[in-house]
Amino acid sequence: MMDLTRNDSARGGTGVPPVNHAQDARATFKLHQYFSERARDVTPPAARGAACVLYAPMLSDPEAASRCASVLSAHERERSERFVTKELKAHFQQRRAFRRYCGALAIGSTSSLSQIIFEETENGRPYLRDRSDLWFSFSSCRSGFIGAWSSKFGLGVDLEEPIDMEVADLAQMYFTESESRTVRERGPARLRTFLQLWSLKEAALKSIGEGLPFGLDEFEFELDESPRVVDAPGDYGPERFNAHLFDQAGACGALVLRIL
Repeated sequence: MMDLTRNDSARGGTGVPPVNHAQDARATFKLHQYFSERARDVTPPAARGAACVLYAPMLSDPEAASRCASVLSAHERERSERFVTKELKAHFQQRRAFRRYCGALAIGSTSSLSQIIFEETENGRPYLRDRSDLWFSFSSCRSGFIGAWSSKFGLGVDLEEPIDMEVADLAQMYFTESESRTVRERGPARLRTFLQLWSLKEAALKSIGEGLPFGLDEFEFELDESPRVVDAPGDYGPERFNAHLFDQAGACGALVLRIL
């Protein structure tokens, strides 16, 4: 998810009540039911068998947010209390609950979602404490959440919504010269082209365990009929990457797989 001017919209912390384990169990059952009914498999056809990509819509139901909050850790619940608006708080809670749901699916667990423990590397790559052999990646937009995992490839996923900014200028700042030119030359389609390239590049960074500070211009893509990595950083050869684009809920999505 694009974040040019990161702002967690936080306020001073408040006390967080301890976890109610009976409530946790009920919430796990309800959340499994909710996500299984509403989440959709959006794995690009060419990537099936190599990875799984799941999308879940954002809920406006306050009860859903409460259920999501009950399966989070004390640290996550405390962090959620720092958001200024109820909408941002609910979005964070649902995003983290969905992450746990994806983790449970990936390992075939029926345990409480509160027991699905993700850690993060120094650069922010999420991984399951007890299953470091699995690669995970997550992204979100205002309308929902996306999660991807694989036991065969390093991977990254990203979801980008349309923005009200001059994308040609942003492309000049963050993309390679060739990509920036591609955006400018697309005319009416330049916003979509920009979002496709941004989502591909951010997903590619995630596939090597890096984030935006590493530099979007470290990867270069060509779109043509299908996306293709033409330049990659360091010892990563372009041939080690397989890129896919898809549309979801009005946003541009990208999945990048890396041969381990």
